[in-house]
Amino acid sequence: MGNPKRYTKEFQERAVRRMKLGENVSQLARDLGVHRTCLYQWKRKLGRGPYHHGRTVEADWRDARIAELETKVTRLEGIIGGQWQELDFFESALRRIDAEAAMSGAGGSASTPRSVPGCKAN
Repeated sequence: MGNPKRYTKEFQERAVRRMKLGENVSQLARDLGVHRTCLYQWKRKLGRGPYHHGRTVEADWRDARIAELETKVTRLEGIIGGQWQELDFFESALRRIDAEAAMSGAGGSASTPRSVPGCKAN
């Protein structure tokens, strides 16, 4: 075997960032042309500061921010989903009104029913 290929720190950091964002590790390894165990080694190595073992304060801050943003995205997706449902409801109601107007034929349609003779509108 030849010498193992060397990857820049920036390359490793980008790969680890993609892992943290939830990409499938096996697929990421294939995309990058590295063995998946390398990705885990890089993640472990980059998680340690130069003088610390384990997680750094900076990484904890980033993880908290990622969690905060994921929560916000989930909430916004729920709002958008509700708006799509409302839009779909109103579009189907409008189609139904248009179809009823076309079936009545007269060309013009009243938006309210006609008054019954003998009743006074207030």
